[in-house]
Amino acid sequence: MAITLQKKGAILLIEGLDVSKPAEFISERASPDNQNFTVHRALLTKRVGTVASGVSLGEEVMIGTEFSREGSNYNIRIGLTKIQRNIAETWTDIGHEDFTGTTDDIFDFAIPLLGGKQILVVTNGIDPMRKWEASGDTAVLGGDPPVAKFIQEYKTYLVGAHILGGTDVDTRVQWSDTANPEEWADGNAGAKDLEEDGGEITGMNIFGNYLCIHKDKSIYLGYLVDTTAVFRFDRKATGSGTCANNSIVNFPTGEQGFLAPDGLRIFNGITATLIDGFINDEIRDSINNEKRHKAFSVLVREQDEAWFFIPTGASTFVCYKFNYVTRVLYKDLRLGASAAWRSGQSTSITWDMAVGTWDTQIERWNSSSFAADFPLIYIGFDNGDVEVVNNSSSDDAGEPILSFWESKDFMEIGPDGAPTGNLLRWQELELYAKGTSIQVEYSTDAGQTWNEMLGSPTTLMDEFPTDYEPLIYYFDVVSSMVRFRFSNNELGGTLFIKQFLAGYLSRERRK
Repeated sequence: MAITLQKKGAILLIEGLDVSKPAEFISERASPDNQNFTVHRALLTKRVGTVASGVSLGEEVMIGTEFSREGSNYNIRIGLTKIQRNIAETWTDIGHEDFTGTTDDIFDFAIPLLGGKQILVVTNGIDPMRKWEASGDTAVLGGDPPVAKFIQEYKTYLVGAHILGGTDVDTRVQWSDTANPEEWADGNAGAKDLEEDGGEITGMNIFGNYLCIHKDKSIYLGYLVDTTAVFRFDRKATGSGTCANNSIVNFPTGEQGFLAPDGLRIFNGITATLIDGFINDEIRDSINNEKRHKAFSVLVREQDEAWFFIPTGASTFVCYKFNYVTRVLYKDLRLGASAAWRSGQSTSITWDMAVGTWDTQIERWNSSSFAADFPLIYIGFDNGDVEVVNNSSSDDAGEPILSFWESKDFMEIGPDGAPTGNLLRWQELELYAKGTSIQVEYSTDAGQTWNEMLGSPTTLMDEFPTDYEPLIYYFDVVSSMVRFRFSNNELGGTLFIKQFLAGYLSRERRK
């Protein structure tokens, strides 16, 4: 009589990273470790690549942004000695005096109105603010403005926070006159010191209709009032604010995400709780605390994601991709990343401009991401390079993308939901995958050592196997548990995984 294998596995691998507990106790659809994978239309998918954007800045890219004025958009990147604008992926200098300080300082920008037109204002918290009016060179912002670490346009005001010089000015918020960022002494110009709980201001952004000020133990919401005070600030006892101003990002859900000293948090206007993904333990264990203030983020609205770039080493930024709808989180590795921003492409991507082959594309050819003015994601690096995320690319500016996804540790579970402790004879793995190639490995010691499956690496087809003809990897090992790792490190490689099932026979109880 034929023996029927029992099976364990996962379908719809969409629960993301979970390091909150030992890997044998996480969901079958979660992962204890992965890199450079994402979820695309419910499929586990190797992330898309990048292409180089023009020549290098020649120094660390401190920040970047898109600046709009009178119907024209300007893509800007900023270093310590250069400010450049992008025209058809060619970067051109906008002359300016060098910023002092070091690359360890934080840059910030705002886009207020001057003379009824938007201008770009830049600060590094050390030098006088500089402005650019979409032509000519940059210049020092007039009106003797304060030297502010953080700046933000709010309605008709330019607001600075964490002011340089004087006593307790790291708690100060200061604003210009109405619709005039070059007037800081007269009119409605003023200041307010937020001293209730001590501690310096650590960040500033917009939250809905409010000006949002972060401190280490609280968040203040500011708004205009019809009195001589001009602004009023209400303190929210959140217990934590950001430790990295450029990590603050507003979700379309009406929430605000940011990096706090104890991990990623979400502010809802009243409280700021740790995200309900299962990744903050990993962030706390791996973050570079000396560099955490340099963390940054970018909103990827078309994927319902916010990407948080968090320093974990001297030049290693891990990009934690948080889906604010499903609460699923994955991560990328971005060596040397230093800034990220969005700016619309000047022309649509045509058939001839696409990178790779037809079969490697993950987007439809009529996708809105190929259209002119679609806001592309630009990533700046500490060596001055800038790369743009390209949905038709399967490598990073000519370098292969090392992508892997690990499963949970599968073991036999009894009717009471507890592990049986039985030894299992694992014999085969059924896999539904497509792309260019896949490497398949298994581990019986919680990922400490790995064994490659017979027949791996495998060249894949352009379509998924049929339900009755999956890829089958045979192996024969006796262990109480097993986990699997799927990877692709091929130049121009793609990989899509729909499901997998491992077949086993139950044996005697482990002694």
